[in-house]
Amino acid sequence: MNHLLSVAILLLLPVSQNQNLPDAYHQLPEQVREKATIIVTGTYALGRSLYILMPDGTQVWARTSWFRITKVYRGKVGGRSIHINSSMLPKTKDVSAKLEVGREYLVLLRPSSKSLEVLKAGEYVPVWDALRDEEIIAIVGLK
Repeated sequence: MNHLLSVAILLLLPVSQNQNLPDAYHQLPEQVREKATIIVTGTYALGRSLYILMPDGTQVWARTSWFRITKVYRGKVGGRSIHINSSMLPKTKDVSAKLEVGREYLVLLRPSSKSLEVLKAGEYVPVWDALRDEEIIAIVGLK
């Protein structure tokens, strides 16, 4: 009878969120994995911002980059993409030095409280507010 109760308890325990994470996640150091409050996979894309009107009346565009989210593993993301500032990536071995358009990546983030609210709401992110530096923990190419 005790064994049946033990089996029933094990079956009712929640399944860990990390169970379905890609192999690339498990290859990262534990201290890197623990820092991330948001973990997603997404396809890298480049584009341009809305135009910026200059004082002389000319229009310019900034280069924008983002990940089109394919799956959220940890955290809450309200939109379909996460904008990053690819010119301000941290210089660590856990962040791919050269991102390829159309390639899928595992992305680990620790956004500031302001950035987190924007991500949760799924709001548009101007290029100057895109995630950068210490907010990006790891970007690892998949496939």
